[in-house]
Amino acid sequence: MAHRRRTPGALVASGLILAATACGGGAASDDDTGGGSAAADELVVAYSQDIDTLDPHQFKTDAGYGVVGNIYGTLLQEAYTDGGDGVLSYAGESAPFLAESATWDDPQTTLTFVLKDGLTFAGGEPVTSEDVVWSLQRALSDVGYVQAIGQWLNVTDPATDIVATDERTVELHVTHYSPLIEQFLAFQIFAILDKSAVEAQAGADDPWGATYLADEATASGPYAVESRVPGQSMTLTQNTEYTAGDLADAPGRIVVQSMPDPQQAFLALQNGAVDVIFGMTPDTAQALEQDPGLRLYDLEYSLVAYVGFNYEDPALQDVKVRQALSYLMPYEALREDVMKGYAGAAYGAVPYPMRDALDETGEKVAYPTDVEKAQELLAEAGFGPGELSLTLSVPASDEALSQSAVFIQSALQEGGVNIEVNEMSDADYNENLGSMQLFLDSWYSWGQDSVYQMFFLLTSGVFTNYTNFSNAEVDELVRQAMATSDPDERRTLSQQAQQLIIDEAPWAFLFTRDYLVGAREGVEGITHSNDANLRFDQLRVTS
Repeated sequence: MAHRRRTPGALVASGLILAATACGGGAASDDDTGGGSAAADELVVAYSQDIDTLDPHQFKTDAGYGVVGNIYGTLLQEAYTDGGDGVLSYAGESAPFLAESATWDDPQTTLTFVLKDGLTFAGGEPVTSEDVVWSLQRALSDVGYVQAIGQWLNVTDPATDIVATDERTVELHVTHYSPLIEQFLAFQIFAILDKSAVEAQAGADDPWGATYLADEATASGPYAVESRVPGQSMTLTQNTEYTAGDLADAPGRIVVQSMPDPQQAFLALQNGAVDVIFGMTPDTAQALEQDPGLRLYDLEYSLVAYVGFNYEDPALQDVKVRQALSYLMPYEALREDVMKGYAGAAYGAVPYPMRDALDETGEKVAYPTDVEKAQELLAEAGFGPGELSLTLSVPASDEALSQSAVFIQSALQEGGVNIEVNEMSDADYNENLGSMQLFLDSWYSWGQDSVYQMFFLLTSGVFTNYTNFSNAEVDELVRQAMATSDPDERRTLSQQAQQLIIDEAPWAFLFTRDYLVGAREGVEGITHSNDANLRFDQLRVTS
């Protein structure tokens, strides 16, 4: 079975539209979702997890990100084009959203935002440049994980580099230009919050109001929280104070439903209790395609699944061992039998369709399955058949990864390597990342940028480098790529680093996972976004 909906070409580099679109932000026009569409009074969207926090600057479940991305506005927003078949595709550029305009100066070291006139939070307070400055400074503070991303904005000191010049104007001063600045400012992690509302609930031991924002929202986006049943659902309603875009054709209410059992969610979709399922399993997606009353949206992403090899483990320090294990992986069986074809090949740590990936087709494999080659490398490393025993850890909650572990165990044992599979709870797995011998994981980088991906996963000393991989040449190439404003030079440096990583084999690069969204027939406006989240205001029901 071929990878479904495989399309040629790489992502377009991000740009910036300097004038607001008629629909506001990056919203698509009504024509983009196809003729005959209509606003729905209410749509129910199911996620496999509960909404754990509403704070834009904390790690969240997919459901949490889904809600936060729809209740908060940002200065910029992704622009979309009609991708066909009910999908809105990322257009490769950002458009003003809460901002009326966004303009770079000639040396591209100052980005000036002018807010749209008359913006108001859901609570009735006006949105001002002071709120913008405070929100961006909070994002880059130590209140959450976004601080680690701050260096990608090329901001030296948020206290002095983010300034309000009048009630509607904000200047962002950077060391040098990068297209990632525009991409990142469109992400919900740079949501605009109501400073006065949050500070009223803050305290000396919680100056950024983290406790308050975990459960409450100061909505500046198209939706606001209407009600919540903890552990079950959250209901959003159109934000009546929202003027940054046109919500005339958007759903009036969105019920975000927690449904951890994928079969239960599928049955609810079949019987009409649910309108959309975000994040279906391959098994339920395959079943959905057999139902003419339902529709599967198979969205291709660079979400890479991999086996990490711990560099600090003596058995894995020889590159020949890591390469041998990579040659033993059952890549085709994982893509076809585990993922049911909803997966692509992963050529290295920067797979297609990530920007500047070495593979521009999504069909290449770095270490094609070759048992004979693997056994030769193991012999050169001093291991005969059955002499190498390893433990592979996997989060039990991830059905696809758990199934993959069984296939990998069988394939490696056939190649003479003994594998013990250790299924772990999410809490134990996350606590032990960085110390496990072999581990199955997956990762998606918002923005799908190659340099960003390598920096966080494979440069020395970074907290998300769970393999403890360390290569001075890779570190330097990534550093240079981060520092240049020349896209051609950046691409060259990135691809040099990618090849070094493939050669060193810190991972077995297994496959890329598609995002699978199920919907009842007639539901359209599914956003194939850079942050892999749905834009609820773009959903439509065809008449």
